[in-house]
Amino acid sequence: MFGMGFMEIFLVLIVAIMALGPEKLPTALVDMAKFFKKIKGEIDSAKTTINNELDISQMKQEAQEFKESISDVQSLSHFGMDDVSAFEDEEQKIEVKKKQKIKKIKESTSKKEKIVMTTTDTNNKEV
Repeated sequence: MFGMGFMEIFLVLIVAIMALGPEKLPTALVDMAKFFKKIKGEIDSAKTTINNELDISQMKQEAQEFKESISDVQSLSHFGMDDVSAFEDEEQKIEVKKKQKIKKIKESTSKKEKIVMTTTDTNNKEV
């Protein structure tokens, strides 16, 4: 207790008995206990207040980050919702065009193969 050993506590009790006397010592001990209990309550209250303040500062920081993310989204969507959907439509159009080009390449490749096959067939028939 407070870095004091048994001998130090015993010495303090003997000095207290001499200073206060055996009649006043019990009331003094009760008053000291009330005082320490009150101090402990105040310390707990201070800890709670500090923890609440830390949580509030953390919540303020999170709110600031949220505001920044909202402003980022707003700056991206300053085009308007129609423009955003137009971007999505453009992406879809690009995908469709890619698929159409692949289809055309496949068709042209198959046509070339047919032409080559017919040409070889006619050449073989003539021979």
